[in-house]
Amino acid sequence: MPLTLEKLVTKYGKYLMITPTVIVYTLFLIIPTATLILLSFNTGERYAFDLSAVTFENYVKVLSRPTFYEIMIDTFGMALLTAFITFVVVYPAAYYLAFKIENVRLQGIILFLLLAMYWIDWNIRSIAWLPILGEQGIVNQLLMSSGIIEQPLKILFSRLALIIIWVQTNLLFMLFPTYLSLSRINPDLIYTAKALGASPWKAFWHITFRLSLSGVTVGLVFVFVSTLGDYATPSLWAGGLQTLGLTVHHYASFFRWPLAATYATIMLVISLILLSLILRISNIKRIFYE
Repeated sequence: MPLTLEKLVTKYGKYLMITPTVIVYTLFLIIPTATLILLSFNTGERYAFDLSAVTFENYVKVLSRPTFYEIMIDTFGMALLTAFITFVVVYPAAYYLAFKIENVRLQGIILFLLLAMYWIDWNIRSIAWLPILGEQGIVNQLLMSSGIIEQPLKILFSRLALIIIWVQTNLLFMLFPTYLSLSRINPDLIYTAKALGASPWKAFWHITFRLSLSGVTVGLVFVFVSTLGDYATPSLWAGGLQTLGLTVHHYASFFRWPLAATYATIMLVISLILLSLILRISNIKRIFYE
């Protein structure tokens, strides 16, 4: 019996619904990633994979360099430190926004104002750090006028400046998922715990924080990934700090595609291992489902 259109849709409808997503992921994620990995097994200045020139020479060359491990430690260390500092800065704000501000409209206005600053062009926001963190900037002027320091601090072009700028850049990536997970917590659970004798700290740790861990994990992943591959910000404000992103950019700028692909592939593999470990401690589905 031939299939009618209605029966065809009924039988294969669920597959048709995910087809656009599969096509987009295949074209813009799977194929580019596969091309990157395959290219890392070539040498020279090739920009296309050559099956006749497959070699592990790039990996041997990269992994045998002592400087690679220094760069890797700097890159992952700075990314993890930035993610942690962003969490420490953002969590109290997200907690206050979710539990202390009961007006939903006011919450929306605050979130909108936080989002509005990201509509400013990245170049303008980068240049704006000069009058803030520079030797004659606002921070140094306040510290000197209050008598805390006598000479201006050299904040710009340092690791400290990079962390400050990264934290500011990624605030919303941590704030929104953390706020969303906190706003889904039923306050009655906290009141019940306190009524049963739990101290405010125990109620916070065992209920509020643990139930918000899914959102915190999503925020940590967002911040970690966005800082890990960033090369523009370190090239401007890090004062010569070499990262894996800068290394990939350097080799790609000189058209040494296979070597750039090798660094990128190694960074991808290590990132996936770290992210899998991070995701093991939290069920991120809680942020999307009740």
